[in-house]
Amino acid sequence: MDSEQQFFWVNHKKTEKVEISEGFIWAPKTKVNGHKNQTYLNLTEVKPGDLIFSYANLKLGAVGKALSSAYDFEKSDEFRDSDGVWLRDGWRIDIQFERLQVPIRPKQFIEQIQPLLPHKHSPLQKDGNGNESCYLAKLDNELGELLLGLCDRKDLISIDDFTEFEEIEKDILEILSTKELPETMKEALVKARIGQGFFRQEVLKLYPACPVTGVSMPQLLIASHIKPWRECNNKERLDPNNGIMLAPHVDALFDKGYISFTNDGILMVKADREVVNAMSILGLTGVDKVTVSKCSHDYLDWHRAHYKF
Repeated sequence: MDSEQQFFWVNHKKTEKVEISEGFIWAPKTKVNGHKNQTYLNLTEVKPGDLIFSYANLKLGAVGKALSSAYDFEKSDEFRDSDGVWLRDGWRIDIQFERLQVPIRPKQFIEQIQPLLPHKHSPLQKDGNGNESCYLAKLDNELGELLLGLCDRKDLISIDDFTEFEEIEKDILEILSTKELPETMKEALVKARIGQGFFRQEVLKLYPACPVTGVSMPQLLIASHIKPWRECNNKERLDPNNGIMLAPHVDALFDKGYISFTNDGILMVKADREVVNAMSILGLTGVDKVTVSKCSHDYLDWHRAHYKF
């Protein structure tokens, strides 16, 4: 796969709330009259790891990282009021969106942005307002990096995690190609694979805050599988008892098997100098015991055994 990160701009219009919260973008393959629309076709150019700027209500309010390429997907039920406007046959891309702490108004920076906009199918009009005829625009690298700077999210520029994205995409395509699974279960499994949908919602009910740090802001928590996705059957992948909400740095330690928990909630740490030092730097050395769900004990048994605690 080409490892160069690409940049895109999506004009959500009325779909912003659903697409951001559910973690996807979707477009029909053609217009209602059967004619092609380049801003719909642009979905087929997105690769895992590419960045997508989210524009709605005159603001760039989120930046997302693509977790899949475009795949066939019928129009979501949430868009059923668009019958007659969009055909059902379309493409979907799964995206991990992060809302900006301070949304930006491109119109305020139009002098910097305007010279770098695409000559055709631009996401903005000349006056700096959104172009309603454009859904997904492809941006050149210079504009993409400028926007990341304005959004204060240059940390998203990376080529180091493409292997992870390839694995996620492979799993998603495998789910979608399994004929034995009903469509509702396919959708649930895909959302669980990218930490969205039913799985995340149910795990949040069990763990409304990270048990280690106490962080309760959902946007800062990861729905982590205790028994990893790759080791699970489909039932285990969707079981919220196989999940735990963790702050990102705690999730990284847990996912790599550097820490685990007893069934009584005692935090276990690998006897490794680098791990112990990292725990100290992260301020996690004072954590002795946390609260874990009783229904998670079997999965925690697996985690401790697998990582040899």
